[in-house]
Amino acid sequence: MMIDYAEFRDWIDTLYRHPEWRQELRRLVLTDEILELPQLVRELAEAQKRTDERVGRLEIALAELAEAQKRTDERVGRLEIALAELAEAQKRTEQRVEELAEAQKRTEERVGRLEIAVADLAEAQKRLGIAVGNMQRVMGSTVEEEAAGVVEVILRRKGYRILQPSYSLPLNGEIDVVLPLEDPQGQKVWAVVEAKARLSKQDVRVWSNRIRSEGWRRRMAKKGCEGPYLVYMYSIRADLSALEAAEKEGIGLLKSDGEVLAPKGLVESIVK
Repeated sequence: MMIDYAEFRDWIDTLYRHPEWRQELRRLVLTDEILELPQLVRELAEAQKRTDERVGRLEIALAELAEAQKRTDERVGRLEIALAELAEAQKRTEQRVEELAEAQKRTEERVGRLEIAVADLAEAQKRLGIAVGNMQRVMGSTVEEEAAGVVEVILRRKGYRILQPSYSLPLNGEIDVVLPLEDPQGQKVWAVVEAKARLSKQDVRVWSNRIRSEGWRRRMAKKGCEGPYLVYMYSIRADLSALEAAEKEGIGLLKSDGEVLAPKGLVESIVK
């Protein structure tokens, strides 16, 4: 049976007014596969969206990986340069070690020669020390003998009477000349003389402090040199400062040609 267009439009309008009829018509006309297409399209679109998101994340990850690879390449490049520099430095170090080893060898050879030279020098020094010691003993004896002879002559001329020959007195530091005397007034005194080849200001001060020390004079008295004392120093050569110091300390000064400076009085005995 044929229907006209107006009837068709009425039928269409009726379907729109009755959705359940429209749904039933669709179910009858369309297959299940076609009916499922919208849902499949939606699912496909959702899957595509997720795929796009994953691809986006992969692209970001690939970009980051590429950047990391770039940085790694740069670090590897720097490491290669550093390794090359290290190898060069190691080469220079090895060369320097070889040079140092050679220098050490030369140094050891020089040290060996120096040890021999030092041994020779020590032996020569030993021989020189013996010779100087012998000379000092000879010189010391000569100076002390000269001092004893000069002080005897000078004091005899001054009216002193020599009671016994001069002698040296070992006393924790030898007194070079001790001469027992009697002065013109009949008082017993002792002339004590420190003898030096060359006399300095320091020598004068040391001798002055020693002879004025009560402990020193007490030890002298125990050795029979009781005082009072005429204190002299004798020298072959005296510094100008030594002469000034002797005058200041009141110590007499003798040389081979006579008395340069007379003592300023007596140093009293510790024995009363």
